[in-house]
Formats: sequence, C-alpha cells, structure tokens
Amino acid sequence: MTTCAPVRLALMAAAIGIVWGVALPAVQRMAVVKRHVAAMELREVNPAAMVYTELDRLPVRPKWVEDRVTLWPYFWP
Repeated sequence: MTTCAPVRLALMAAAIGIVWGVALPAVQRMAVVKRHVAAMELREVNPAAMVYTELDRLPVRPKWVEDRVTLWPYFWP
C-alpha cells in the first residue's frame, strides 16, 4: 500500500517530535545519565567539545551479555 508524500512527511515529523519531546527527556531523567552529567559538570567538561578519546571508558559487558554477543566478522583482529 502506498502512502502519499504529505502523510509520510507528517508521520516522520510526528515520530521525530515524539523522540525529541518525549524519549530524550525521559533518558535525561534517568539516574545514570544525571550522574554522568553531574560528573562532567564537576570536571568542567564541555560535552559539545569532547572527542571520542576523551570519553570515559564504557563499562565492561557482563558475562551473560558477552555470551550472547557475536562480533562480526569472526576473524576480527
């Protein structure tokens, strides 16, 4: 079934609006994100100016997650 362009545009705009207005603020209210923001502000780090190497190391995955994750390709160096 084909949907006309204005309807697709409206649906995409609504989806982006929901993510921007509902999902991202919900993530911002999570305790782990609040702690990270507070730590960055305490260290006076401007997140807009950060590069990948300045980011804190991500936590190691738990064993139960590691068992279910398959890195592709298998011959990864």
